[in-house]
Amino acid sequence: MKFELNHVDTCLPDFWSGHHLPHVQIPVYRNMSLKDIKQSLRYELGMGCVMGSTEHARLLHDDFVGAENEKLADQVTRAAYAAINRIKPAKKGQRKFFTDIEPSQYEDELGDSVFAFFVFVEIDRG
Repeated sequence: MKFELNHVDTCLPDFWSGHHLPHVQIPVYRNMSLKDIKQSLRYELGMGCVMGSTEHARLLHDDFVGAENEKLADQVTRAAYAAINRIKPAKKGQRKFFTDIEPSQYEDELGDSVFAFFVFVEIDRG
């Protein structure tokens, strides 16, 4: 089993319409590094903060999957982490991301958080 992780949108959470495939959201900020993006994705995955309506989404989200689903849950989880580890910038050498997000005028105030949404897509090996 192999997943590909695709960035599908960056927006305020109210504007995200969701997806049926397993997906995660992470808060993002201007000039975020790839290391920070991967770390945030791993954190969300580890916490089970995976949305979607497929069996794979359920296995990534649920705390208890049952003995009959344990092997598949392990495969899906390993594939999801591997997909995060394989993320590369679209532009070779790019070091900063989300550069179009406007910086906050007031560092003390919490404004609306911008989120990036990533979807896990199973790659057909056949």
